[in-house]
Amino acid sequence: MNYLLFVVTFFPISFMPGINMTLALSVGMSIGYMRAIPMILGQLVGVVLVSFLCILGAATLLIRYEFVFEMIRICGAIYIIYLGIMLFFSRGKLSVKSYKGDMNKRTLFTQGLIISFSNPKAWIFFAAILPPFLDKQDPFGTGMCLLVFLLALVEFTCLSIYSLGGAALKRILFNHLRMLEIFTASLMCFIGIWMILS
Repeated sequence: MNYLLFVVTFFPISFMPGINMTLALSVGMSIGYMRAIPMILGQLVGVVLVSFLCILGAATLLIRYEFVFEMIRICGAIYIIYLGIMLFFSRGKLSVKSYKGDMNKRTLFTQGLIISFSNPKAWIFFAAILPPFLDKQDPFGTGMCLLVFLLALVEFTCLSIYSLGGAALKRILFNHLRMLEIFTASLMCFIGIWMILS
């Protein structure tokens, strides 16, 4: 398994301003990075749970029903290409509002966890992108744990950049969001084609 390829694949997609990243930006701008850490940790726990459950499901299919696993892999690749095409033709707008919620650490953690875990796009995306990176000989082995760890590390890095970036990152995203969208869309189409051919 190529872990470097996974990181290079996942980082730009994770960095796109979705619900997790815009929440991190909003909370970071409103209360600062250090006070936003409980929310970031909640988001990480949610992402790890979703990715772990998606990997377990994919690994179980790989062991028991390899044909079904291959069908899901192909459908996932087509879905990623579709997302890339939709992103390429979209005209995304970044909407960031000041965080007005409860500043309690437990509340921030819980809110981050719930938003991250209940994001249906994350479930679909992880179910599509993670299976090709599983070790077919040992899908439940240390490779699976390393994959989840790398995913959490990339997600933590992106959430921290958004939370620390504040107003400066908001300006950059407003001015260069289209370039980021085109780059990420192209990368997603490339990944989808690679998943079909691999």
